[in-house]
Amino acid sequence: MEKKQKNIIIAAGAIGIVLIIFLLFQIITQKLLVRDGTKYLEQKEYEKAYESFYKAEKKHTILTSKKNILYYEGECLILLGRYEDAVQVYGKITDRHKEARAFVMKGFSYQADGQKKKAQKSYEKAIDVDKKDGIGYYYLYGYYIEEEQYQQALDTIEQALKGPVNSWEQELAFGKIVVYEKMLEYDKALEAATAYVKAYPDDETGKREQEFLETR
Repeated sequence: MEKKQKNIIIAAGAIGIVLIIFLLFQIITQKLLVRDGTKYLEQKEYEKAYESFYKAEKKHTILTSKKNILYYEGECLILLGRYEDAVQVYGKITDRHKEARAFVMKGFSYQADGQKKKAQKSYEKAIDVDKKDGIGYYYLYGYYIEEEQYQQALDTIEQALKGPVNSWEQELAFGKIVVYEKMLEYDKALEAATAYVKAYPDDETGKREQEFLETR
């Protein structure tokens, strides 16, 4: 009986070692594929990059997160113009991680694919998930600008800056200038530009915008 139990323990140990070796091999292979993918991405070989990230995602790992790989995969699909596939990839992230960035990229993919209402809802979801992250507000503002819904764009910016958000403040502040210009309210655009230059004195684009508005 003791010999039988000993054999079972030995067999279980052997299986455990094989499993550990298998998992380590998967992790190492995954890292190599990600390395190759980032290299291809830098070289703008997007199809090869996508294939590397896709293979990396499919590796059977337990302890390592695939979230960053999925972000890379989604980026490649967008660059390849495969927007519907990108939506699916970012959906894998949003199913597990409530991150504003993931919902924004999902919305961007919808918008690029012409699915405007789904894009808007994704941007709004990004804001709901993290009201302190300005990325959701910024992309929703951009969506409204593209749709020529300027009052909604302005409301989005003011909501963000009132929050206040802890990122994308500068981009949103500059967006306020853009909105007023689109609305042909040049006095308010100049006021926004003056406030922007005061807050970000090193931004040459802001200075040029202020100078332009002063001549109108």
